[in-house]
Amino acid sequence: MPQRAPDSISIKLPDGRRLDATNETPGPVEGGELELVEVLIARRFDACPICGDPAATEREHVPPGSLGGKVMTWTCNRCNNGFGSRVEVDLLDWYEGAVTTWFASETVRGKRKTGRLLVRWTTNGEYVLLPAGKSDEIYAEILAAGNVEMEYDTPEHRRWSIALLKCVYLALCIKFGVIKGEWADQVRADLLAARDAPSRADVPPSKIAQRLHVWRGFAPEPITSDPVVTGIIHGPDGPMEGVLLAGRLFVSWSPANDNQAVTPAETGRRVTTLRVGKPMSSVVTAVMPEPRTPTG
Repeated sequence: MPQRAPDSISIKLPDGRRLDATNETPGPVEGGELELVEVLIARRFDACPICGDPAATEREHVPPGSLGGKVMTWTCNRCNNGFGSRVEVDLLDWYEGAVTTWFASETVRGKRKTGRLLVRWTTNGEYVLLPAGKSDEIYAEILAAGNVEMEYDTPEHRRWSIALLKCVYLALCIKFGVIKGEWADQVRADLLAARDAPSRADVPPSKIAQRLHVWRGFAPEPITSDPVVTGIIHGPDGPMEGVLLAGRLFVSWSPANDNQAVTPAETGRRVTTLRVGKPMSSVVTAVMPEPRTPTG
């Protein structure tokens, strides 16, 4: 199982203050009571449930393994591998609160790509950037300049919503069998359009995917260890049926109404200027979840 990115971190600053930051974005939270209905078990079909290819020989994780999913069905090679770099990478970045960044300053020629940075928020709306992996020493030289230009790409809703649509569709197939009808035909068409796009930038939007209603849990532990569980959210606008993924992510499979439909935030590359102060020696006092100790 892949190492999960930290949801929260506590840092003791040199003056004794404690900085607490989490993956939960500040702002109003939509409440609701979750009723779990049925734990789904793995199911195999005679053909790929997405495209109909009879060679459904590849193990399909629902949700993706990077989010804690497990093998729940089998798809063809193209449907198993064609979504990862096109839409599921955006889903992981959105789920983990990650951005891809470039830094530039007067001390180093050109922009330097830092890779993924995890954005963690304090209760007063400040943010902390945590490297997701190794960090090059050149970044310390860039940041030492004081005034730093940062470009960053945010996960695109039109892509990560399609990755969630794939999970919801496969969950429906696991529960009811390969579903039929106009809605199912359009879902399969949208998924195949994403799978066959020449690149991530060419993935077309899906109106169905953009109308999915999504709740993200931030509790230290998942609600359940089962990867796919059907359920009902009882919210202020009435009950909404859907599926709980990896114990943390509830996605409706009934479309949101016009008032509930997601309006994607501005996406694409953004540029901001950072004023960086002097380095401080701080101590990380807590990380959740705790990193796993390598074995073997």
